[in-house]
Amino acid sequence: MSEGEKPTPPADLEDDLSEALEALSKRDPETIDAVATYVSELAAWAESTSESKYPDGVPERATVSKTEIAGTTYRYYQWRDGDEIRSETVALD
Repeated sequence: MSEGEKPTPPADLEDDLSEALEALSKRDPETIDAVATYVSELAAWAESTSESKYPDGVPERATVSKTEIAGTTYRYYQWRDGDEIRSETVALD
């Protein structure tokens, strides 16, 4: 994309998503930024609640967050075990 050229949405989107993105492209920059923030948070939520396999010893009730450190992405699992808070960190491939 060259400077001043409108970005092209991914080609493999469903028609209703393409229409929504086209409508969004006509909004002011502040609205687009707010939607971008929401969509990023929505993606993080969807990934954290998706059907993912928990490591051995980590209960399915554990809270899962994802972070990137020095180019490596990690999943951080945290849960309560009685009076203690336990955690496990797993590097993603």
